[in-house]
Amino acid sequence: MLRAIGVKIFADGIPPNRTALMDEPYPEGGHGSLCVHGETPALRVEELREMIRTAHEAGYQLGVHVTGDRSIDTVVDAFTAANAAAPRPDARHYVIHGTFAGPDSLGKLAAHGYGVNMNPGIMRTTADLMDTIVGPELSARQWPVRTAVEAGVRLCASSDAPIIEPDWRQGVAHMMHRESRASGRVYGPEQCVSLAEALRAYTATPACQDHADEWKGTIEAGKVADLCVLDRPLLALDPHGIAEVQVDLTVFDGRVVHER
Repeated sequence: MLRAIGVKIFADGIPPNRTALMDEPYPEGGHGSLCVHGETPALRVEELREMIRTAHEAGYQLGVHVTGDRSIDTVVDAFTAANAAAPRPDARHYVIHGTFAGPDSLGKLAAHGYGVNMNPGIMRTTADLMDTIVGPELSARQWPVRTAVEAGVRLCASSDAPIIEPDWRQGVAHMMHRESRASGRVYGPEQCVSLAEALRAYTATPACQDHADEWKGTIEAGKVADLCVLDRPLLALDPHGIAEVQVDLTVFDGRVVHER
């Protein structure tokens, strides 16, 4: 139930605080910053690269909180540099959030078997706000889940609870329609994914991220029985109806722990 297998590092902050490190300046000025030690941007980059290299060479899996496009590029390049210096074919490092991940970085993650853990519930809640923070054009490119899937990145989705309520139904629905909770506006419709892709981001791929795909993440003989039974099929539902689906039965580790 609990296994600590990696190291988490914070590379930058978050866009609403203007602390995510971005290529383009925020409308009111400034690019944000890496949040590691160093008196100059170059020294902070080297500090982050050394932190990642040290954990990688020690055999740990790395999960790095990073949201801005420039900081994501920096982290992914540090991943690949660390692996070039000390090759590990199954490290499964991953980017946490990856809010403004670009195609180049996603391609590098995919090429090395690395992943990204995105948060559809956060986008659902803050989508309209992001327009005022980074501008409408860049805001429409936040949380590029379809680009990640097409690049072959190991895509996970999570709530980032307690920031957002840990309800997988809302997360799956939002990955399919990408509508703002406040206005209903669709952000980046080309980044919508299918039901199967959204469900996989909450089940099989997270098990792989946890180095546990041999014994959990899918329902099949020989794997742990962690599953829920719903009150209706999901396949025929409009995505907007998924959040209303009820859980009739929950099985955890082969034991019934909830029955409606």
